Amino acid sequence: MKNVIHIIQVVLLTLAGISNTVMADGTWVNCNRTKGYYQYFNSTSIQIGKDAAVGDLLGTWVTSANPTAWTCSHRSNYQNYAVLMGVEGYPPYAIWGNKVVDGETYNVYDTAVKTGLGYIARWRYTVKGQTSDWYALNTATGTHQTPFTLFNARYDGSQYSWNIGVDVQVRFVKTSDSLTAGSTTVFDPMYMRTYQTYGGSTYSGTGTYMIADFLAGNLDVITTGGTCTTSDVSVNLPSISRSDFTGVGYTTARTDFSLNFMQCPAGLASISYLFTPTSRILDNNNGLFALDGNSTAHGVGLQLLTDQDIPMNFNRNYLLSSYDPTVANANYTVPLRAGIYQTSNNVTAGNISGSVTFTLSYK
Repeated sequence: MKNVIHIIQVVLLTLAGISNTVMADGTWVNCNRTKGYYQYFNSTSIQIGKDAAVGDLLGTWVTSANPTAWTCSHRSNYQNYAVLMGVEGYPPYAIWGNKVVDGETYNVYDTAVKTGLGYIARWRYTVKGQTSDWYALNTATGTHQTPFTLFNARYDGSQYSWNIGVDVQVRFVKTSDSLTAGSTTVFDPMYMRTYQTYGGSTYSGTGTYMIADFLAGNLDVITTGGTCTTSDVSVNLPSISRSDFTGVGYTTARTDFSLNFMQCPAGLASISYLFTPTSRILDNNNGLFALDGNSTAHGVGLQLLTDQDIPMNFNRNYLLSSYDPTVANANYTVPLRAGIYQTSNNVTAGNISGSVTFTLSYK
């Protein structure tokens, strides 16, 4: 029995030796991991806004950057070959659905470490100083996605060894109303491996894959998202002579004002706002609404516009584009204009009043 055990031990040691040799991984170009299997995301908190619905994005892109993931060199017999190289991506988790973000379609994958928390991912890579665009991860679970862009890694006689770098970004998605606050265990949203092709043949670096990783406790979900402080705004329009009106569509008395959003929270995916008049909407495309019951003038309505004279549409969400999710207790201003719009050929004198409510949404 001891002899059998001894023989097994010798075989295992021999296999280990072969495995180490294989780590010089490649057919035309050999690539080894430069610093081990893992590249880490920084400790990250994501905040769930009070209005976040299932399918909404949470927070912003979180990055794991590794400019020297692999150290590569041409095998001596293939130094003059024009080998094309890139990096493939691999999702280890089940697909929850898909989502279009900035015009790109992503698969939403279940994190499997927190109920109701999914993610989208993208990656880019650098080969001998050439950097790709970001690629949306949208392949099936457990399959490798090969990018469209590959870079020429021809040996130039001066760089015997060089690096392939890879950056991974993830953004989180609410996939269930069961999502609660708390930190996660170890979470590996994406695996990567080098890819090379020459003369119609390909090779993937299966023995030297990299893992983008959140360490245990480094991903924290916060469900008590705060809100901005806002206040009512009064806009006083100047007096206009009835004789100034020239016909339907004439506009006048445009007056600037601002909405002020104060002490806004950090960490949200977005803040948006919408307007709803308390009176009837006359023409949504022109931001036009009716005077209220306290008005005595006739033949005119009120108009809401941006500070660039672009009409605001009612009951439409507008993103607070200046919102910075990295800054806590920040203040933001939205400049607007209000004015008078002639709606009838017959305009009668009198006072003019109306009001619009604005609603903020936090995701």
